Amino acid sequence: MARTFNRVRYSFNGETNQLGYVIGVMLASPQGDHIPRSVRLVFSDQYPTTNNIVEYEACILGLETALELSIIQIEVLGDSNPVFKKIQGEWKTGDVKLMSYHAYLELLVGRFDDLRYGHLLRALNRLVDALATLASSVDISIDVVVRPFLIELRYAPTYCCLIGETEVQDDQPWYHDIY
Repeated sequence: MARTFNRVRYSFNGETNQLGYVIGVMLASPQGDHIPRSVRLVFSDQYPTTNNIVEYEACILGLETALELSIIQIEVLGDSNPVFKKIQGEWKTGDVKLMSYHAYLELLVGRFDDLRYGHLLRALNRLVDALATLASSVDISIDVVVRPFLIELRYAPTYCCLIGETEVQDDQPWYHDIY
């Protein structure tokens, strides 16, 4: 069953590092739901890859994910100025390798009722950068999908929850047996 959100924001990033080409995407609803995606691109030599191609792949992944979830109102945030300028028609796509990407991106964009763009400073895109880095750092079999990916904040050590609930059976401190 698909979720329906009012307006979803998503940020994306594609990067190249010593381990290859990776992308990260984070969709976030106004209700606080977050959907992370992390992908390593392992294209064959038949498909030459550039930094711009990786950025297009990241942008497209976010749009495809939103459409899979029946999201039709979205705000796209990213730090890739060339992709945004090309999507908005301010720059032409002259690179033959990018024309197919641009055509597919325009097809996806047409499926949204409301789509807005916002430039995100690289410093504010760190979570998506981390998702991209994660894809290059971990070897996962192609048929494995890891869901959900939880990130929590904890304000006290886990053992603190237990200390108040334990019964003291002697006069020894709680750490006696450990010490």
